[in-house]
Amino acid sequence: MKKLFIILAIVIPIVATASTVTVLKLKKESVNYRTAKVERGDITAVVSASGTLHPPLSTQTTYGQVSGTVVGSQVSGIVKEVYVDFDSVVKEGQLLARIDPLPFETKVKQAKANLEIARAKVSSARASIAEQEAKMKDAQRIYNRLEALFKDGVATEQERDTAKANYDMAAAELESAKAQYELAVAEVEQAKATLASAEVDLGYTYIYSPVDGVVLSRNVDVGQTVAAAFQTPTLFIIARDLRELEAHLDVNEADVGGIKPGQRATFYVTAYPGTTFDAKVVEVRNYPRVTQNVVTYDVVLKVDNKELKLKPGMTANATIFVAEKKNVLKIPNTALRFRPPKESEKQNGAPPQELKGSQHLVYTLKGKGELKPLIVDTGISDDKVTEMVEGNLKEGDQVVVGVMASKKEPGMPRRIF
Repeated sequence: MKKLFIILAIVIPIVATASTVTVLKLKKESVNYRTAKVERGDITAVVSASGTLHPPLSTQTTYGQVSGTVVGSQVSGIVKEVYVDFDSVVKEGQLLARIDPLPFETKVKQAKANLEIARAKVSSARASIAEQEAKMKDAQRIYNRLEALFKDGVATEQERDTAKANYDMAAAELESAKAQYELAVAEVEQAKATLASAEVDLGYTYIYSPVDGVVLSRNVDVGQTVAAAFQTPTLFIIARDLRELEAHLDVNEADVGGIKPGQRATFYVTAYPGTTFDAKVVEVRNYPRVTQNVVTYDVVLKVDNKELKLKPGMTANATIFVAEKKNVLKIPNTALRFRPPKESEKQNGAPPQELKGSQHLVYTLKGKGELKPLIVDTGISDDKVTEMVEGNLKEGDQVVVGVMASKKEPGMPRRIF
């Protein structure tokens, strides 16, 4: 037992010393870097976004839902007839449905009767004016005669004053008759307006298509009651023309600055895997939408759908081509992101100057594993490479893109006991 303790006392320090030497040796080994070439070629900058396909010229646009031209009802009532169904092709002015007209026809008849009553009042008032004019003329004639007789001393003052009072009363009654006539005329105009309103409401019981298109949604059935008292109900949604659609994309605020009308775009939908559809940017809307502190803007693409493969409501995963450069120097994006490991900081050197604007720091190799920092001005970029606008690099130069995996560490010393 005593001999075993002596052996351990000798072996353990030896093993510890060997391990320490091995670790120190590994730390002194230089770091190996992965590099890539600076190449010359074309770069296309793109913005990726997703959204929903919609019919064009929609009066209602709800993101994430089917939208189109909304057909509603101005009046309330029971649906008597429905003449179209889902996917029906309709023309502008075509009758889509009809609300029971009976209550509205009754109101029209009542309004017509009230108009006739008002017109009769006008005729009565006009006759009353003629009667009062005749009475006033007779009273005036009597008053004028008695006035002359009073001056000649034949008629008494009382007779003259009575004739004057009768004349004034006739004049007042004439003015009253004229006022009644004006009131009767106003009642006629009011009755006409009521009749016109009743006829308009009767006309609203016929639901017509405002556009040529396809019925996307039918929300009513025969016998259903339509209530339009507080909000216009949606009876149908019609797509104006499914041969041309719009893709409404949610574009992040960081990407929207480079997007302009007229730019080319492509997109795909999950219904047709492997198929890419062409599109064009037609509008970049200014209204922001904020969702969980993320600001996006609506970018509208015009989509040709002559083959009618695409349907409203499909999700479009789009790529917008915002810029393109020909025959430029291309630096791998991994080189722009590379930063040396801490253990090699002493041989990395320091950046020549502070980075500003579009400047980026890249590293090249000089000597045996020594890094050389360079500052380059960059331009457009895609998901792999970035344009070098200015810098001390040329085609074929090697730039550092990463650190190579270290060699397999030597095994631990074998146990000897």
